[in-house]
Amino acid sequence: MSLLSDEDIEKLKENHPIKKLFRITFLFIGIFIIIIGFVLFIIEFDFGITIDDINISLLVDILIIIIGMIIASKYFIAPYYLRENSLTFKKTRDLREPIKSYLKFYSIAITRLIAALLLLIAGIISFSTFGSDVGHEIKYGSAVVLGGPSFFYVTGLPALGIGLGLILYFFLSPFRGTFSQSENFYFFYEARPFCPWLTEIPKKDIEALRYQNNHLGPKYGWIMLFLPFIVMQLMTAIPLLMIRRAGPDYTLSWTFITISILEIIALILLVMFQQNYFEIATSSHLYEMWFSPRAKVKNQSENEKRFSRFLDCDIEVEMQNDLPRQIMNSNLKNTHFQLFNVVFGLFLIASAIIMMMFMVLFGPLYWWIALMYGLILILKSLCFDFSKKGGDKFYYDEKSRIFKFKRNFSYKFQYITNYKTESVSIKKWFRKLDFFDIFGLCGILVMLTVQQVEGWAIADTLPLITDNIISTVYMIIVLVFIFLYICLPIDVIELRSPSIVYQIPITLSREHQNLLQKYVMNLKNLPRDVLKEDMKWTFILRLSVITLLTLGSIFYTIFNLFLYFS
Repeated sequence: MSLLSDEDIEKLKENHPIKKLFRITFLFIGIFIIIIGFVLFIIEFDFGITIDDINISLLVDILIIIIGMIIASKYFIAPYYLRENSLTFKKTRDLREPIKSYLKFYSIAITRLIAALLLLIAGIISFSTFGSDVGHEIKYGSAVVLGGPSFFYVTGLPALGIGLGLILYFFLSPFRGTFSQSENFYFFYEARPFCPWLTEIPKKDIEALRYQNNHLGPKYGWIMLFLPFIVMQLMTAIPLLMIRRAGPDYTLSWTFITISILEIIALILLVMFQQNYFEIATSSHLYEMWFSPRAKVKNQSENEKRFSRFLDCDIEVEMQNDLPRQIMNSNLKNTHFQLFNVVFGLFLIASAIIMMMFMVLFGPLYWWIALMYGLILILKSLCFDFSKKGGDKFYYDEKSRIFKFKRNFSYKFQYITNYKTESVSIKKWFRKLDFFDIFGLCGILVMLTVQQVEGWAIADTLPLITDNIISTVYMIIVLVFIFLYICLPIDVIELRSPSIVYQIPITLSREHQNLLQKYVMNLKNLPRDVLKEDMKWTFILRLSVITLLTLGSIFYTIFNLFLYFS
């Protein structure tokens, strides 16, 4: 077995005729199974499967459709000779090139299993307490409407559904991983149940790499999924503890509180104990993987070192052996500390709780979004806004054009390596916004504006006018927070490679300035910073979106009020 030349590697990127045939076959088989699932659903076919006298044929139909969708999705497998999530059985000695080093491990998402068991317990407690009855003769009352279903359907059933989904994920996600590398390739082999996958990545194509255990991605969605159930249960349970007629056992209250506590613990496990994640970027592809290498708690740091060294993103060797080539900037701190997200998040959470408890200022459409987005900001801050003392490490070799970065905070870590760095600069830039930022900020802005305009439209007495003045002041404070979050530049290190521009938030030290003075100085420099040529159009775009959303909400509300009163 010999090493491949650059020409041989390029030929591997050509389309494979057999893979093209497999893609089409998977597509047609998947569509056929999906159609069967829909037909069975439409004709209401009875599989004769019941649990506690409840027919679950509908769930079987849904499962058939999901299986069909999974098979049809295989149409998107890579069609070229180079393997990318390819179904294949390969031993290390049979790979394209001789192996230099490798890692073997078992990936098991234990935290997902624990969260699933907690949710299943919550669902079982709800079912055993409230039962599955529907109607007026229910021991602890009906949920949603009079004569409606028992509280099991709004407390236990969602928990059971999510718990069963996590159990399914737990049994399908484990794999035995073999990560290996040769002179020219990384090989990632995942021996998963029923589908062993192999991905080959040419090293010469790699521009950047991230390895971390603080990557959240879609996991913010767990907050949006769990929070409504937890809050509604606690809003019902706690006041009932104060009512004598609900006693002496207060069964409804204590059941709701117990379910809420179990769901809170499950939520913490799902969002705070993320799996390991790496992302490898080339000029044309983005490879990513979530995995949970099995290890004892005391061996977690060893696991981190093993994988960081294998992925060549470990910075410790360079920091020890090549000190002159580190980034030297007297203002660059090696301890990251930012409080804006914490302050903004706590403000939204505290104000939302006050509104919920006393029914003041703004209604549920606002405080639901404020509460969820406030928790998202707190979670984002815990994962990205802090590092331990000396936890930020930077390295840049101008000759090889390799940039490396490492950040540690408690058990969280983040490695970033850029292999084809064209420039490294410390500058001001805007915060990166993800889907949850856009959803939360737009929702807060629209709900605030609509409800405030409606409030002033009916303010015809002194108490109402006073209330609207207070709520307007609150709205202005929130708008200032939103403006600062979206439009105030922060300190970053910007990395540029042939096809990637990436910013890393950092903390700069300024002599004789405390934290408050730094924020004041940033505000003073705001006009000068945002009017720079490279920032001007981004600033105008973001400010225009805020303005258009606000004005659009105002005109929409005025139009609806005109129709209502005319």
